[in-house]
Amino acid sequence: MIAAFMAATTTASAQSFRNFSVSAASQKTVVSLDVVLDSMKVPSNRYRAFTPIIISNDGTQQQRLKTLIVTGRTQEIVFQREGIDARYADSYDKIRRHNGTQQTYSYTDIADQQPWHKGAQVVMECDLCGCGDVSKTEQIPLGTLLPPDPYELVDYADVVPAPAKKDRKLHGSAYITFVVDKWDMKPDYMNNRRELRKITDTLDVMVADPNVSVREVKIHGWASPESPYEHNRMLATNRAKSLTEYVKQQYNLPASVFAPAEATPENWEGLRRAVEEMSEQTLPHKQQILAIIDDTSLKPDPKEQKIRQQYPDEYRYLLREVYPGLRRSDYDISFNFSDFTLQQAKEVYQRRPYQLSLRELWDVAHTMPAGSPEYNKVMQQAVNIYPDAPEALINLANVAMRQKDLLKAETLLERAGSSAEADNARAVLAILQGRYADAETLLNAAAQKGLDVKKNREAIRLLNK
Repeated sequence: MIAAFMAATTTASAQSFRNFSVSAASQKTVVSLDVVLDSMKVPSNRYRAFTPIIISNDGTQQQRLKTLIVTGRTQEIVFQREGIDARYADSYDKIRRHNGTQQTYSYTDIADQQPWHKGAQVVMECDLCGCGDVSKTEQIPLGTLLPPDPYELVDYADVVPAPAKKDRKLHGSAYITFVVDKWDMKPDYMNNRRELRKITDTLDVMVADPNVSVREVKIHGWASPESPYEHNRMLATNRAKSLTEYVKQQYNLPASVFAPAEATPENWEGLRRAVEEMSEQTLPHKQQILAIIDDTSLKPDPKEQKIRQQYPDEYRYLLREVYPGLRRSDYDISFNFSDFTLQQAKEVYQRRPYQLSLRELWDVAHTMPAGSPEYNKVMQQAVNIYPDAPEALINLANVAMRQKDLLKAETLLERAGSSAEADNARAVLAILQGRYADAETLLNAAAQKGLDVKKNREAIRLLNK
């Protein structure tokens, strides 16, 4: 119940307006309240007029509801003979006041819903002189017409990504088998054909795609720790060169694309990781072997010899089960995608969206209605392709908040950086969660970085009443 009391004037005692309520149905707004007349005295030749008015939050729009006219005995006769005051004639209810008695009028009116009704205030305009003079009326607040929708009040600041080069890199490992102490590349030896396809299948796709330019192919060879270190250096280096030369011969690419082969003579890093992951049931002296591996005072050959001599059974196990996997060839393929016109980008998006830059995805999204399923899908795709890009994370978080998925938005914003737009998005999330103090702090930070946050500050004012 909302009750508002008006101080007595020279012409009337205090009035009360009780049980104010609002309901909505079929695009209509129904306003109801009780007008309690018990303490009001209306002279016989006068009237009192009470008109509820809906006023928008910004004060720019208002809508008058029907007027309740309370008349004295003589004034009622005058109205019957001459008609109601023109100010109220369009829409009114009329009752006669029986002075000195308890009298309550149940008021109801129906208005067409308007977008600006949400959060609008309702006041009672009281004409106590019975003269229709606006300057002599008083306004008594009754309450809020409809609760404001926070999702419509807040301002989402999306981020337009800057144009960027689409440089990419693929990394992989191939386990090429060479004849013992040899470095000649034998494609059909052991499982080499299958391992080579890891490299060539990738390059085949790139070379065949006119939108892809291969910038560099780099191969890095690794040998296992057995045998003399210098011997391993020679084997690893020459095997990496041999593999590089083999791949180079398969493609009509500029020689400059193929970087000089690199090698690590003994893969102690890989050995340590493998030992660390083993249980002590599998490797009883695991900790002792790790200590030897980590001993910086030992050079590679004495280190390997110490493990072999002190723990021969475990060394043989490592030699059989772990060392083969340490002999590998890592490959890095650097490439980039072409730049596309908007029309080209729309076509590429349908088949290979990963070839688009973040800005190109943004441009494609904005050929679609904002907030449409198609638009939202592109924004999601941008995060799928660029999972660490703050711009993509902020924009998708804004989409999630528009969809009222606050948990998803919160997760995305955890790694969205510290830009003004990120602060604003976190502030919007706080507003939607009812954390207004946190929102104010975040909006202050966004404003200091140059973002206009007036609308979101106004949203807090309207919601935090």
